[in-house]
Amino acid sequence: MSIITIATSKGGAGKTTLAQLIGGTIAERGYTVAMIDADYNHSLSDWVRTFATYPITVESELDETKIIPLAERLSDTHDLVIIDTAGAATQATVFAIGCADLVLIPCQLSSADIVEASKTNQLIASAAAMTRQEICARVVLTDYQPKTIIAGHVEEELAACGLTVLPTRLHRLVAFKEMTFTGKAPKSGHAAELVSGMLDDIARLDALPFMAMKTAS
Repeated sequence: MSIITIATSKGGAGKTTLAQLIGGTIAERGYTVAMIDADYNHSLSDWVRTFATYPITVESELDETKIIPLAERLSDTHDLVIIDTAGAATQATVFAIGCADLVLIPCQLSSADIVEASKTNQLIASAAAMTRQEICARVVLTDYQPKTIIAGHVEEELAACGLTVLPTRLHRLVAFKEMTFTGKAPKSGHAAELVSGMLDDIARLDALPFMAMKTAS
């Protein structure tokens, strides 16, 4: 019912962590989740298969010609499909962006992250022009350090580039690192509050329609 693509042309920005947080938390809430791992490092599919914490369907797919049919097939049988892309502007990334209801661009507090976030946004604009449809995109600030000069500077630079940042920032917290060892998204504490806030932000963009349907019922 919903496809969220996580993309940036920079490695190490937090793509897989973001996919784990969203997918794990949504699955924990009782919804059906599928993930497409289009990254050559296959970190996401390894995480799902190693821990088997959640009933998440995961498929590894690097062939750009198969991304859209796979996403559509999984979307027919799951509430949410998450596509984790490679840390480069590959053809598979373009197709993953083109079929998404929402594209999330993870960005840490560095000049290189800003540059690559801007490049990714341009790639999204190109995909939108190619498909002749609007593609909603938001930057997600990861490994965030609040109330620091660098945080304020990065946010100003992103705004100057015309990028819209999701209101909830994912702070630099141990709980997010622990998840890579335990296979479990945080369920309590500040980390869980931030993830819940991020999902609320995404839901307000109509990218999690099944959550709204459940609330309405």
